[in-house]
Amino acid sequence: MYLFLEFICAITAVISIYIYGNQSWYAPLFGLFSQIFWLTWTVVGGHYPMLILSCAMIITHFRNFKTMQTTKVLRQKWWK
Repeated sequence: MYLFLEFICAITAVISIYIYGNQSWYAPLFGLFSQIFWLTWTVVGGHYPMLILSCAMIITHFRNFKTMQTTKVLRQKWWK
């Protein structure tokens, strides 16, 4: 199970980098989704210093909601 979780973390990180590189509006959403796996891996594996990185990434993803206009696009698509 632990190895599978590591694999999922790596895959979601690569996908997140790819999506951010394409400047897609949904990159912050996927990034936050990815952090679920990273936080789980950190706690399950006892890699507690990684909590610092995870918190920094969560803050970055929330900041990018505004800079990448994710909130604006979500309003246009879902709240017409």
